[in-house]
Amino acid sequence: MIKLFLKFGFALNMGASFLLLISYLSPFIPPDQFWPISFLGLAYPYLLSVNVIFIFIWGFKSSRKLLLPLICIGIGYVNFTNSFQLIPDYSSKASGIKVLTYNVHGFKHDMRSSRRNNPQIVDYFKSTGSSIICLQEASLLKRGKLSAQGLKDALPSINFFQESLSSSYSSLITLSKFPILSHGEIKFPGSSNLVLFTDIKVSERKTIRVYNCHLQSYSIDPDDYSVIDSIGTSSNSHQIDEARNVSYKLIKGFKLRAYQARKIGEHIRRSPYPVVVCGDFNDTPASYAYRKVRGDLKDAFVESGWGTSTTYNGELPSFRIDYILCDQRFIVGDYKRDKVYTSDHFPIQCRINLE
Repeated sequence: MIKLFLKFGFALNMGASFLLLISYLSPFIPPDQFWPISFLGLAYPYLLSVNVIFIFIWGFKSSRKLLLPLICIGIGYVNFTNSFQLIPDYSSKASGIKVLTYNVHGFKHDMRSSRRNNPQIVDYFKSTGSSIICLQEASLLKRGKLSAQGLKDALPSINFFQESLSSSYSSLITLSKFPILSHGEIKFPGSSNLVLFTDIKVSERKTIRVYNCHLQSYSIDPDDYSVIDSIGTSSNSHQIDEARNVSYKLIKGFKLRAYQARKIGEHIRRSPYPVVVCGDFNDTPASYAYRKVRGDLKDAFVESGWGTSTTYNGELPSFRIDYILCDQRFIVGDYKRDKVYTSDHFPIQCRINLE
């Protein structure tokens, strides 16, 4: 029985390793041209985990077969370091400007609670002392403590703000301790998502451009997760139709983000100032959207984070989908994710210092 398991186990390992290798193509193949590879990119952490399990199995058996998963994981070293940081960087403490980004999910936690007049999220912002705060999916309030003006007035470290004007669904808000010189929006056809860019004068001689991004989501409803969980347990036609609907939403998200990411990347390359890119990309580090937006920018998590820094407090997409990216001229440190349960995302923050 053991020999039989080891024989078929190696065949399974070969399949898992092959799929892992194919997933490495996901950041390079545009989903709007060929979308199937994007599913493997989304599954990268799980494919990696399966191969790690096989390493332990073959290691326990003192078998050279462990070289197969080991080599395949090594080939994807960049994907691995973008997704996982195994050793905490205790030397990453940095001085400079504290930047925070957070998808606040319409402030629904505070909007539906008795804390509306004393929002919990405002207490959190105060505790961070951040100098630049980028919010996605903020509510379109014109007054009150959760409006853009109300947030600015409530935060001692914030003196200026800029709010997106084009979206009828939700708002992007960029709050700043430093003067805002100019601003603009990047809009996408066929989508309510957009990007707000803001030129901020951080000192007498230094100006930076901050991009506040919210890329296309999958638009998967909570009811859709029960369909995903029950796939294979029933064959009724309704469930099959629902599964197709979920697949369609995933494919649509892949394709729309591909176009949006290319447009953002082109805009970043034309920036006259060093850039900081914040926001909810709705995609993992093993994706085309992440690679096109990041380009040659530094990823704050890769520079000074550790663990996986899961930023979505939901089922799909799991792992890290919120980012702070910086120009190579920045020193980046003190990255951390805060487990604040006021949204379906977790906020992330870091410090940046322009050399």
